[in-house]
Amino acid sequence: MTGLFNDRYYLNVILAMFFMAGIVISLYLIYSLPADLRLADGYQSAFTGIYLTIGATFLLGALTLSGSLRYKKELIVMRDRVIDAAQAKRDEADQSGKTSISLDAVKSSLQQARNQKDILNSGLQAICKQLEAGQGAVYLTREEDGKRTVELQNGYALSVGESTVIKFEFGEGLVGQAAASARTLYVDDVPTGYIKIISGLGSASPRYLLIVPIKQQAQVLGIVEIASFTNVTEDQRKFVEEAAQLVADKISTKA
Repeated sequence: MTGLFNDRYYLNVILAMFFMAGIVISLYLIYSLPADLRLADGYQSAFTGIYLTIGATFLLGALTLSGSLRYKKELIVMRDRVIDAAQAKRDEADQSGKTSISLDAVKSSLQQARNQKDILNSGLQAICKQLEAGQGAVYLTREEDGKRTVELQNGYALSVGESTVIKFEFGEGLVGQAAASARTLYVDDVPTGYIKIISGLGSASPRYLLIVPIKQQAQVLGIVEIASFTNVTEDQRKFVEEAAQLVADKISTKA
């Protein structure tokens, strides 16, 4: 019974039934009033206008209430359908995000790599293609005179020349922070112009940035940086972290 009254639609139906019953009782009492007052014969003609007015008012109110209840039920059904459709789309998107990425492609690419440079390049290319990333970069950790840096080794759709040297000290910038903390960084609102992807058709700025350390236990061997025009899901971030671990394992075996 409690569940019934918690449903507003059914509660309104019950109230409407009481309302209709009240109309019937009210009409009967009004019709019986002259007789109860023992008025003389002929009172019917005097009360006819009152009967018609009150009856028409009650009938109009009942029709209005009935129409409102039917319309409200249609709205509830439509709302539920919209919610179900939206949930289905979210489920489909989540499912596609889970099934569209695979570590097998990364493993296959790494098997063909013969040296450290090939490992980094093959790993980066496989990751970016799986994510359909707009841009990617891979850095390698170097240490000179006690100062640790991460230096750019290869890129995916990078608009820099082969002779360009880009490096960050540990703790410097987002790449350096990821290296120093040995933790993944994800930025979901990259400022316009912070990164630019240039092609023959023009240039555009990605809005999402994922930076994942390549590490063997506690040692950071390098960094993978991914720029994307679309949100990087939790499953995709996990995929990049696992792929980075495969790269780290491969580098360690070649060392």
